Amino acid sequence: MHKLAAGAAAASCLLLCSCAATVTLPVVDLATSETAATPESSSIGLVLPQADTSIPVWLAYAALQATPENAFFLPGTVQLNVENILQNPELPNGCEITSAAIVLNYLGFDIDKVTLAENYLPIRIPYWEADPEVEFMGSPADELSFYCLPGAITTAVNTYLDKQGSTYSALDITGAEPVRLEMYLAQGTPVLVWATRAFTEPLYNYTFTLADGSWPYSNSHCLVLTGYDEDNYYFADPMQEITEIDRDTFALRYEELGNHAVVITQ
Repeated sequence: MHKLAAGAAAASCLLLCSCAATVTLPVVDLATSETAATPESSSIGLVLPQADTSIPVWLAYAALQATPENAFFLPGTVQLNVENILQNPELPNGCEITSAAIVLNYLGFDIDKVTLAENYLPIRIPYWEADPEVEFMGSPADELSFYCLPGAITTAVNTYLDKQGSTYSALDITGAEPVRLEMYLAQGTPVLVWATRAFTEPLYNYTFTLADGSWPYSNSHCLVLTGYDEDNYYFADPMQEITEIDRDTFALRYEELGNHAVVITQ
């Protein structure tokens, strides 16, 4: 049986899956089609973020017919030709800003990781006083530093892009479910994602706490999601530790690290 699913609340779309592909379209008010004839033998499951209910197949078809110009088919396999950049030796803790450089270069910008780190990334020293959402905890060139989260990266990238007079901008899409990441990939947009090094279990540093009282991660890692297929997700990894991981492991680590993600789009 086919499924009609909302990929993520923020995506405001419906997904119609079949063996070969998935179609996505904006959510519409299906209640307006109450009087349509209803086949008795078929139904499509509507999977919402907080519930799992069913609607008749004719309602799904009504939604498709209501906005055919906005329908988007999600391929079963996507692999973008993204060239990797290694963070070492210059930036031993610079996975986030190196990942940003990877995506910017994929989009045609001529910017190296060190210039991006030194001239655009907000940093805070000492690292234990930093807010990782706002600034990098220490310096990415320092082996004893920590990490940053999407807020610091979007600040760095958007400052750079503004200076170039570009129409591109970095967007924090934290909270996006994996299916929404796939939608970006299918449109040719690689995604910066936060997980752990080599997708191992999260580890923590217990020598200090962040402003919110939590322990900082000691193996946080940012890398670029470049593709997917039925079994795996694929990456450009600044640490060159991994190029692919099974879908379940990615989803687990991605969620454990807060579903943090950034895209650079027009």
